[in-house]
Amino acid sequence: MKSSPTEEVTTWTTSQVVLATLFVVCVFLTFWLLYSLRIVLFLFFVAVVIGTAIRPAVEWLHRRGVSRSVGIIVIYILIAGLLTGFLAMIFPLLADQATEISRNLPRYYTDFKVALINSDNRLLRNLGWQIPSQLSLLRSRNIDTGEVIDQVAQTLLYTNLVLKGILSTLAIFLLAYYWTQEGNFMLRALLRVFPSQRRKQMREFMQLAEIKIGGYVRGQGLLCIAIGLAAFIAYLLIGLPYTLVLAVFAGVMEMVPVFGPALGAIPALLVALSTDPGKALWVVAATVVIQMLENAVLVPRIMKNAMGVNPIMVLLSLIAFSSVFGFAGALLALPLAAIIQLLVSRVVVSAAESNRQTHNKELEVQSLINESQELMQTIYETSNKSSSFQDLPEKDRLEVYSLAEELNQVLGQIKEEGERL
Repeated sequence: MKSSPTEEVTTWTTSQVVLATLFVVCVFLTFWLLYSLRIVLFLFFVAVVIGTAIRPAVEWLHRRGVSRSVGIIVIYILIAGLLTGFLAMIFPLLADQATEISRNLPRYYTDFKVALINSDNRLLRNLGWQIPSQLSLLRSRNIDTGEVIDQVAQTLLYTNLVLKGILSTLAIFLLAYYWTQEGNFMLRALLRVFPSQRRKQMREFMQLAEIKIGGYVRGQGLLCIAIGLAAFIAYLLIGLPYTLVLAVFAGVMEMVPVFGPALGAIPALLVALSTDPGKALWVVAATVVIQMLENAVLVPRIMKNAMGVNPIMVLLSLIAFSSVFGFAGALLALPLAAIIQLLVSRVVVSAAESNRQTHNKELEVQSLINESQELMQTIYETSNKSSSFQDLPEKDRLEVYSLAEELNQVLGQIKEEGERL
């Protein structure tokens, strides 16, 4: 009876156990640090996006004799002026419509619930009975002293959030200022961290990422304006109330990838169902037509395939970044997904492809070396057996040997160079 071979048990030394433990701890600490600094990293990424988007305009001014510092300030002033003028024109009407919507929202909700209950569809009727009779945020309550204290605390909380928002905005634009001015220097300094043979690859990755981010921000801004205007015209033709608020919401939600257009149409659909259910079909039709025009006309002309991100990568990024950063993370999910995909395709996959090509070249060189050695062996054997070769002058015979030897040396040097690379 044959005895089964004994299995070798891998034993770890103390140093290996310590190194493995340290590696696991370092990985955990890295993720913990990234999560703890997620707000700082998020602000920095937003600043990089803004700085990348305005850099072409800054460079255009710089070529015309304006320093980069002054150019950045001029662009900031122009952006602030445009936003201020735009808000000054639409804010009064926007505030009036928003106030009226909040005042009429309980009635819209009640009408919507009644429409579900009176529906011919049993599923919709059951849904109408299941949803609460009033929205929890809209229930009227008697205000007592405790609620006054709660309202004061809530006001302080809102004030704190506003101050944080102002400081975060200032930090973003300050970082964007330095990134626009010193971004190239920082990228060159970052490239020194990588090995010399990888620097060209990383430089191409950074340049392409900057082009994609800048094109995405500028193109997405134009798309939001175009979709907002199209929704405003469509809602006016349909006869919906609060067209400005609904159109602004649709334009803003256009920034959210995948689900943004559908989410942008929900308020208009609810208003249509609450005021005139017949208009709801027109809202759906208008949304479909706007999306068809966007995909067929606007996106090819404005975006020009600026991102080219895999849909699965977009969905995963949308879920991941929105869960960590909320709505702001959803807005930046697509450029972040583009950078991740670009990093994987240009660095990881390209490195593997480069290694494969290098291995194939090494095999080719080794094959040439083997053939040259066989050629030398054939020459030696032929020279010993052939009388005609022996009749050649000694100088010619030595030259043949020398050429074969030089060929072998050259191929050997090529192999050594390839191994060093």
